Amino acid sequence: ALSDVYTFGPTFRAEDSHTSRHLAEFWMIEPELCFAGLKDDMDLAEDYLKFCVHHALTKCAADLEVLQQIEGWDKELIPRLKNILEKPFTRLTYTEAIKILQDDVANK
Repeated sequence: ALSDVYTFGPTFRAEDSHTSRHLAEFWMIEPELCFAGLKDDMDLAEDYLKFCVHHALTKCAADLEVLQQIEGWDKELIPRLKNILEKPFTRLTYTEAIKILQDDVANK
């Protein structure tokens, strides 16, 4: 069996859009998982994101400090990144997520 197989490259959206918020091109990583279920996929995504955040915090700490000081940027950037590492991700069903969003909109 193969291990650590993935592709990483540019992805382009084909639909026609003329908004400033529409993302037409982005970079995407696509891991190949054999015999994996949804939980395996979610675990991999969480582990990968935590790996990237840990790398940024340990190898790019000075850069993150500078970003945190920029006017209008997140003044709590580093603590928020550390929070990603310290807690497991919440897992919700689609229905639960929609309910949270509807409740949030209703309370505004």
